[in-house]
Amino acid sequence: MKKEIINLTKKLMSFKTYKDNKNEFKKLFNYIKKKYNNLVIVEKEIKGNICLILSNYDTKTFDVVFCCHVDVVYSKDFIVSEDNTNIYGRGSIDMKGGVACSIEALNNYKGKKKIGVILTSDEEIDGYCCEKLLEEYSSSLAIIPDGGKNFALIKEEKGLLQLELELKTKSSHASQPWNGVNAIDELYKVYLELLNIYPLPKDSNDYITSINLGKIIGGNSFNSVADNCLMYLDIRYTSDTNKDEIINNIYKINSIVTINVILESNIFKCDINNKMIIKYIDICKNELNRDIDIIGCESSSDAVYFSNKNIPTIIMNPVGDFPHGDLEYVNKESLINLYNIYHKFLESLDD
Repeated sequence: MKKEIINLTKKLMSFKTYKDNKNEFKKLFNYIKKKYNNLVIVEKEIKGNICLILSNYDTKTFDVVFCCHVDVVYSKDFIVSEDNTNIYGRGSIDMKGGVACSIEALNNYKGKKKIGVILTSDEEIDGYCCEKLLEEYSSSLAIIPDGGKNFALIKEEKGLLQLELELKTKSSHASQPWNGVNAIDELYKVYLELLNIYPLPKDSNDYITSINLGKIIGGNSFNSVADNCLMYLDIRYTSDTNKDEIINNIYKINSIVTINVILESNIFKCDINNKMIIKYIDICKNELNRDIDIIGCESSSDAVYFSNKNIPTIIMNPVGDFPHGDLEYVNKESLINLYNIYHKFLESLDD
């Protein structure tokens, strides 16, 4: 099985499935449909993005569903390389290794439970496909290999709030700044004040609300005081705060700023007392021969859509790091561990 998992991961990584590269998505999905034609496969298109639902029964109600995405963030190259330990390249840990383990676990399951794998192509954009599919499909449990690392179980993922802040002020000649109000300065002051309220985390263990200034646009010319500015913030918030509190704090800093919500998602929470999740953790302990860390995760994923539906959801990644970066990798042996965990967990459902 090791050879199959490693080869499938590398094959999936060879498809350059980034935003708007539609032909590569078609190639990847056609490859899966041909390779796994023994399964029930439903193809859907949602807002221009392709999705596949693979299953062992023709059903829309699963006992367990794996939810994975095949899209990746753009890279200038899509070189797949490996050594004796790791596979390197875009999509290795996020998350084509997890896709390979999920599909193979379904394909090799011989029991009577209804198992599905959802493959979406827009998670790195907005996750709309998963949200819409859950209006049609349901499951008693979801498993998503898309968060954390080193087999930590994610008990919470931060909520997401992407904001556009707009400010219009008074312009003047650059030589007479006292006659105007610089909109760029004023919005940047808002950002600095927000950092006083929400200090930036020092590392992944510093599980607190974070605010990133991603882009700022303002002014019309070098020789005039800017009377307009747009600032874009990506905010990842924990259960210690909420969206309304963050927005109210912005208005307290500057009451005339206009706030437009571009994208938002709720906090994901895992019910670690759920019987199926307890069983899953026990299988992980036996496979890895150690205790399982239960942590909060700074990123967000499609898991939130299952959480919104009160579907118990497991988020766990194999060993790997640097998603979306040039150094992205996944450990080969950990992929086999992940497959074994999935296989043993599915088999345990029939006990």
